[in-house]
Amino acid sequence: MKSVYRISLLGLIACAGVIALGFLWQPVTSNLEVLTNLNPLKTLVSSKTSFAVIGDNEGDNEIYRDLISQIAADSEIKFLINLGDATATGSQAEIDELLKLHQEMNLQIPVYFVPGNHDIKADPARGIWVKNFGQKWQSLDIENLHLVLLDNADRKVGFPEEELAWLENDLVNLQKRAAVDQLTVIAYHRPFNYPLAEIVGDDETMASRKSNEKFIEILRKYPPDQIFTGHIHSSADYLMPLQKNAEGQTLKSVPVMVSGGGGQPPQSALGGIFKAKYHFVKVEVEKQKIKTRVVPAR
Repeated sequence: MKSVYRISLLGLIACAGVIALGFLWQPVTSNLEVLTNLNPLKTLVSSKTSFAVIGDNEGDNEIYRDLISQIAADSEIKFLINLGDATATGSQAEIDELLKLHQEMNLQIPVYFVPGNHDIKADPARGIWVKNFGQKWQSLDIENLHLVLLDNADRKVGFPEEELAWLENDLVNLQKRAAVDQLTVIAYHRPFNYPLAEIVGDDETMASRKSNEKFIEILRKYPPDQIFTGHIHSSADYLMPLQKNAEGQTLKSVPVMVSGGGGQPPQSALGGIFKAKYHFVKVEVEKQKIKTRVVPAR
């Protein structure tokens, strides 16, 4: 795995607390061609680039507008990933409202979305999502980046079998053709396998845990350089184990960054509105290195 620089943002204890008490999930949806303003299958940027990630805005609100205005004003940021729960229920009206907001804020960079649990509330079958974004999951090459956008929005399912088969095939093909300096970034909504999760519990189901195990098996063979998730209305980073020895020591891991500060207050386990730290994350990529920085709302 190529080297990855990370900035710790929140103690792991807070993360464990969220797992112990349960996440307060909220849904999202968005519109592909209008929101991205480009062909989603191929985007060209320089080998030195920056992009932003944001999550859990749940539609139009003052905080999200502020964060989007900062992103739009930063000429270094080449594209934006919304990590899910971009709307409250994923209805077409909410998607249209979000598209209009981005236009009003003069956001002229590509925007890529992963579905959150709120994004599928209005239409669990993803029909509205596919209508607006074309695919439930996808990958694209952005010069020195291979970006993989996944769907694990439904806690009753996790990663669907079809998606996992697609993911492994995508990473196999990437390994065959990728340049030596290409970095792999994966984004999905619901994080899992937090530190202490086995002790304090989590919000997964039997089916989603099974899918998570298969997901880990794939990453063990084809480890990415960075994972971004949302769902928790705060920020945190941790190393997710991919392989352990007989003594339980981690032999292989992948850095995961959670960013869900796009507009909704933290879950009660994190202190609620009184502990809110609204933000987006600016990601800088250069020379096989990934560096993350939390940018607060003003």
